[in-house]
Amino acid sequence: MKENDMTFTKEKPKKLFRLLLLLFPIFFGTMGTTSLIVLVTWGIPPEDLLSQLPVVVTLALVFYLPCLISLFIRAFFFKKDERYPEDQEGI
Repeated sequence: MKENDMTFTKEKPKKLFRLLLLLFPIFFGTMGTTSLIVLVTWGIPPEDLLSQLPVVVTLALVFYLPCLISLFIRAFFFKKDERYPEDQEGI
């Protein structure tokens, strides 16, 4: 087995994990935004909206905090190696 083939197979899981760490916040954040819009628009009557604000804020944290954590993990632990930009095509 060539050394080049070994490097290619080691990079595949890293690329997949980086992609998943990007797709998760996109889809989960979209789902959370849609859910919050539906909840605030049709689920809670306008006169009760102020009293239900802690619940809405808690739901927003439940939806957006994992997205933020995922993006921070992707940004800080799975950085692209800037020293060898020619090896980073397709990441």
